[in-house]
Amino acid sequence: MSKQLKESLTVSPFFLLFLIHSTQTGVGLLNFQSNIVKGAGQDAWVSVLLVGISIHIIIWIMYYLLKKSNNGDIMSLHQQLFGKWIGNILNTFFYIYMLLVITTIIRSYIAVLITWVFPYFPIWLLSFIMLFVITYLVIGGFRVITGICFWGVIIPSLLLLTCYFPLKYAYWTNLLPVFNHSISDYFVSAKYCILMYSGPEFLLIYFPFIKNNQKSQKWAHISQAYTIILYLFITFVSFAYFSHGQLKHITWPTLMMSKIIRYPFIERFEYVYIFLWLLVILPPCCMALWGAFRILKESFQFKTRKSLWFSIIIVHIMVISLKSKLDVEKIGTFMTYATSSFLYFYIPILFIIYLVFQAFKKADRFGRN
Repeated sequence: MSKQLKESLTVSPFFLLFLIHSTQTGVGLLNFQSNIVKGAGQDAWVSVLLVGISIHIIIWIMYYLLKKSNNGDIMSLHQQLFGKWIGNILNTFFYIYMLLVITTIIRSYIAVLITWVFPYFPIWLLSFIMLFVITYLVIGGFRVITGICFWGVIIPSLLLLTCYFPLKYAYWTNLLPVFNHSISDYFVSAKYCILMYSGPEFLLIYFPFIKNNQKSQKWAHISQAYTIILYLFITFVSFAYFSHGQLKHITWPTLMMSKIIRYPFIERFEYVYIFLWLLVILPPCCMALWGAFRILKESFQFKTRKSLWFSIIIVHIMVISLKSKLDVEKIGTFMTYATSSFLYFYIPILFIIYLVFQAFKKADRFGRN
């Protein structure tokens, strides 16, 4: 049975709405359209919908496993199923995954900053500034991170109002014809959808910090449903505003749509998007860093401060080692495969292993009786 921490360290189940959704809307919300269109074209919204629905199943599986875990997290579940040594090896892989998540998000956002705002800023300085902010928030603890997640949901929701401007120039015939692609085309688009839906896997670490976590599952599904609606809305707006040929050659379609917004008091509205987006990428970065040092603390009994600084140094080194645009694309591709493997292969396999483990225990108990 999963462990419940004392109330002063936990947050209400309602905040799962913000914790999950905010970790799914990062830099990918600025450029996912140009990727998903490569497969099913104007029908890529079908892949966006189906992948989003499949994440509901993954969330259900994760809840089942976490409720059976001794301490309510994946670290204890690994040790429970595979023993201390193998369990800690698996925890180490999950730790590396957390660091790669932070690296990918930070480096992708730096690419946006260098292209649009600060073309001559060194990568190491931008990385240092962002990691300083992230570290400051993580030191505040899980409740502070939850507060940042709240703003990570509110800000993108408010920016949706700006979609009114591209909608004035929308050509809805761009969405036609419907369902005229092969199954393989939908799978290509689905592959690019998986990374933008990543985020629920953090639940495997912070589940004990949710008050009455045994009854909190509905909020996780509500959050995922809201994410699906958000991505579908942005997909339809983008496909109606841009032609398919344009989308294939535009790196950041969401930012390009913001360029048409004009107000008397601000000429370049896309700068508002870019700088406000820092508050959008903070939640997944903070959650991943917090999860990384918690893995070291729970699995290897590292001290909190040492594990935090150790993780920060590794992330900074990895970020500054990705110097070119090609490097950013390569790590994005790698994370697509890593996230796909973790969500759609490893989690179900872990679920099956647990069921087999329980079946053997029941058979052994029955044999003794």
